[in-house]
This record gives sequence, C-alpha cells and structure tokens, in this order.
Amino acid sequence: MYERRANRFLITVTAAMLLAGLTGCGMMNKPSAEITGVKIQNAGVTEATMLFDVKVGNPYSVPLPLSNLDYALSSSGQQFLTGQATTLGTVPANASKMLSVPVRISYMDLIKAVKGVRPGTTIPYKADLGLSADVPVMGSMRVPMSKEGELAIPSMPTSGSGLLDQIKGLAK
Repeated sequence: MYERRANRFLITVTAAMLLAGLTGCGMMNKPSAEITGVKIQNAGVTEATMLFDVKVGNPYSVPLPLSNLDYALSSSGQQFLTGQATTLGTVPANASKMLSVPVRISYMDLIKAVKGVRPGTTIPYKADLGLSADVPVMGSMRVPMSKEGELAIPSMPTSGSGLLDQIKGLAK
C-alpha cells in the first residue's frame, strides 16, 4: 500500500516537473503553417495537379510529428474539391520544413460544380487547408491556412503547341 502511494506521488511530481519544464521552454506556442506558393504540375486536357508549397514552423525543442493535411478548394463560394493527404514525417526542433502537397483537379468535376465555367476561361479559386500535428503534451492540433488565386481551364487547342502555351499559364 505504501509502495503504491509512493509510485503515484513520484508519477505526479514527474509529470508536474515535465509540464512546468515544457511550458518554460515555449511549449505553449503553437506550430505555424502557411501556403508559400502554388503551381501547376502535370497539366493535361482533362485534369491538372496543383502543387501547394506549405511552410511548417516548429517552435518546440522537440521534433514535431505531422499526421495529415486536409484541403478544400472552391470558386465563387462553390466547393469543387475536398480531400486529405497523409503527410508523413516530422519538423525538426526549433526549425521549419517545406512540404509539397499535390492536389489533383478534374476539369469536368470543376465545370459540373461551378456553374458558368467553360473551357478557355479563368476562374478565381480559394484553397482552405488544415495541417494536423501531434503536439507533445497538448495532443493533436490542426493549423488552418488559406490561399487565393486564379486557375485557367484549358480549351481544346487547334494545334499541339497551343496546349503547351495554355499549360504554361494555368495557375497564378
């Protein structure tokens, strides 16, 4: 009985010291995440892949394990794409890390979801992303971020070189 109380006391004191130490080392700061760039990768006639560059900052003195990234894309208030990317890896202690998150977009799905979109037009888009991380002591945390830009929907080219010209100017 005495041994059980001593073990509980020792665990409680150790946990309190750990929490106090982590709080003093900046553990109450939150990780940061921001979209630093967007570019088109692998564009074709029926679909394209947008590549979102995300900078993740870790204010902690221990590595930060990342779990996943959710995303939703919309145009003029109409959502046309949602999904989740498993983001493996960690952000080193007191450092930042760049992630490249690919998002595949079907032009037909976009045209169906957003009324009035036609091939050959440019539409505004808004990307809402959320990066989830397993924060020591605090548990799972989601860091939201967003980015706005324009996406060009290619039209059927009359020549092979026309498609290349369209692909070069797809995302801004």
